[in-house]
Amino acid sequence: LVHGTYIICENEDGMYIIDQHAAAERINYEKYFTEMKKVKHDTTALLVPIKIELPTDEAIRLKHNIGVLLDMGFEIEEFGINSIIVKAHPTWLLKNYEQEQTRKIIEVILQKEKDFSIVKFNEKIATMLSCKMAIKANMNITIEEMESLINDLRKCDNPFNCPHGRPTIIFYSNYD
Repeated sequence: LVHGTYIICENEDGMYIIDQHAAAERINYEKYFTEMKKVKHDTTALLVPIKIELPTDEAIRLKHNIGVLLDMGFEIEEFGINSIIVKAHPTWLLKNYEQEQTRKIIEVILQKEKDFSIVKFNEKIATMLSCKMAIKANMNITIEEMESLINDLRKCDNPFNCPHGRPTIIFYSNYD
C-alpha cells in the first residue's frame, strides 16, 4: 500500500496501480445499483425505529414523494407534524449506517425534479452511497482486505472507473 491509498500489484503482463477508494466506490456502486433496480426489495425490520425530523416545507415535499421510499423497501409512518419514523429498510443499506444513508436518500428525494426518472434517481443514490461508504484514501487496510477488494473489483461490469469517472486502475506493461 503506497501513501495509504494505492495498491500495487503485478502479473506476467505488467504492473497495476489500484486506487483503493475509487475501486471500493465502483464495487459499492454496482452493488447498490443492482439492488435498487429490483422490483421487490428484501427488508430488515428495526428494533428501534429511526426518527427523522424535517423542516415543514421538506416534510410536505417528502409526504408527496413518500412512494419513492416505499418502493425502495422502506416502511415509514408519520410521527407528529414534521417527523417520520422508519420501521424497516432495504437490506442493502450498510450495517451501522442505516440512519445516515436513509437521511442521504431523503435529501435526494427532496431535490426531486418534475421530470423524475427512476433510473437517474437510482444512479444518483447509488453514486452518492457508494462514495460515502467506500474505503477512504489514507486508510491502511490489511493484505486480506486488499485481496478482497481486488477480487470484488474483478467481478464488476466496469472495473476501470469509479462512478464519477476517475480511474480505479492504472496499468503499466512490462515494456513501459
